Amino acid sequence: MNSINFPNMEQVDEMAAAWVARIDRGLSVSEEDDLSSWLEESPVNGEALVKCASMWDLLDVLSPIAKLMPIESLELQERSVVRESKFGQKAGFIPWGIAATLMIATWFFGGDNFNSPVPDTATPVAVEPSDQTSIVSGVVYRTAVGEMSQVTLDDGSKLQLNTDSEVRVDFSASTRQLELISGEVFFDVAKDPSKPFVVNVGDDQVTAVGTAFNIDALVGGDTEVLVTEGKVKVNHNSDGEVSAYQELFLTPGQSVKIIGNTPEIKDDLDPEALLSWRQGVLVFQGESLAEAIKEIDRYTPLSFTIMDEEVANVSVGGFFKAGDTEQLLLILKQNFGVSSTRIGDEILLHSSK
Repeated sequence: MNSINFPNMEQVDEMAAAWVARIDRGLSVSEEDDLSSWLEESPVNGEALVKCASMWDLLDVLSPIAKLMPIESLELQERSVVRESKFGQKAGFIPWGIAATLMIATWFFGGDNFNSPVPDTATPVAVEPSDQTSIVSGVVYRTAVGEMSQVTLDDGSKLQLNTDSEVRVDFSASTRQLELISGEVFFDVAKDPSKPFVVNVGDDQVTAVGTAFNIDALVGGDTEVLVTEGKVKVNHNSDGEVSAYQELFLTPGQSVKIIGNTPEIKDDLDPEALLSWRQGVLVFQGESLAEAIKEIDRYTPLSFTIMDEEVANVSVGGFFKAGDTEQLLLILKQNFGVSSTRIGDEILLHSSK
């Protein structure tokens, strides 16, 4: 007997929300092809797409793809009821899996930050060499809190800088040397076997020839490296000290977090979630609010303080638009029973009880 595979509606809804966001910013030719293929897989997909846009009165966002899908032919059932369930829900704790759908919609349609694609170039910042930098010449690129930028280097390599990041680039006829001074950068390296691409970050060094990887200079001097393409070498690089760990080689889908010179390699990763910041998005998959706030705090000049343990342990999940503090506070209050009090640039989070 043939089996019937029913669609995973949670995944369908998440994908629909993702497509609405992409359509809103404008689709590339390849994305149009991918969207067309996704719509052809099942009529459920098109219905979910329209439902997602309809729930937030943004059906006009879908007008550019009318040629791919007859929007007016899809029936929307209980539209007003769906909207009431979102906005009229009583404050309180709900499973994070349900909250994910709510937070997805919040990211896509709330706020103005990161609404447009990342700029193609970043303006170099002239910075005098300091004793704290291992590379004493070159050009420095820097982003402010809440800002992202992309720069194409002379060799064709591309750097995408996350919020509050700084990287120094020093190319010569024989070397490609960089230093991640602070923050997080995604590196898409142009192939040149004669000139390894070397990134120094604190006491660690990452080397590649032609690959793509992400480095996050964590608070406290720790380092996290995630590889999405090719192969990279990670080694200890502190002059005058014996290496605290053997050199490591990472392949796509692997990451290493080096804490106190002790590396921890992970294979069971979701690279798209970890690199969602490149699209201006933060993805949470059941982390505690305390953990989530640490990441959210990077994208705003405001500071957060959690007032009690009950609030700190609230599990959150879904997609959140980086830097959109107002929508964050609204979601926490309506769906998680977490209220906020603002005192100057500090936001206190506490139970609505």
